[in-house]
Amino acid sequence: MHHLPTEKLFSLQGKTVICTGATGGIGQTLCKSLAIAGADIVSIQIPNDVHSESLSRSISELGRKMWTFECNLTDPSSIRSTFQDIWRAGITPSILLNCAGVNRRCPITEVTDDDLDLILSINLKATYVAAQEISKKLLQLKLPGKIINIGSVTSYRGMYNVSAYASSKGGVVQMTKSFSNELAPHNIQVNCICPGYISTPLTTQLENDSVYNDFILKGTPAGRWGTPEDLRGAVIFLASGASNFVTGSSLIVDGGMLAV
Repeated sequence: MHHLPTEKLFSLQGKTVICTGATGGIGQTLCKSLAIAGADIVSIQIPNDVHSESLSRSISELGRKMWTFECNLTDPSSIRSTFQDIWRAGITPSILLNCAGVNRRCPITEVTDDDLDLILSINLKATYVAAQEISKKLLQLKLPGKIINIGSVTSYRGMYNVSAYASSKGGVVQMTKSFSNELAPHNIQVNCICPGYISTPLTTQLENDSVYNDFILKGTPAGRWGTPEDLRGAVIFLASGASNFVTGSSLIVDGGMLAV
């Protein structure tokens, strides 16, 4: 077994990351971090994404390549077609980062069929299909690779008013384990990052709710909300050669919430 020199353990030079949800609050930070580590970026995003230009500019300023492919992540056929477009563009994959996700906060008695379909289709089914598509290509090319999914503390704790989201994120952790078992013999590692409560534009309303904010802070030993920057080390570790013997794992980044 060839081992990387220590100084190259976290380098992503020559690697290409395919990312869903790359333009989101967490996605942009993680893609920039991966680009700083040396990777080129492929963004799978919704049509006419208003944040696309800022991400593209950031990646370009770092001297990395970036490709953009529009896709309807609620439609598996659209996802599969998008991956075929990526392969036709001559892109050789190294890493998949499944960062796309949605949530709808409400009591279980108020969750609609549309809510349930949306959350499960993007958080779980799209994650599965994207992982399946890159797996096929890596196996075909006989290449090593990394698949990084995004779970949540709700993968382990039910919390309140997020029943559909928690269900989807619990599935992501189990999916990660199943994929890892089948792909490990082919030198493809599959892991999951489970963030705690991360401050992004989408959580501003929760942070401004004094009751909810106090609930989160009291339940987090670190005494604060996380930031997207807190996830950078985890994603670079799981994307790089430093994690070549790590697979089927969930790396919890939650300020100690699950340890309480």
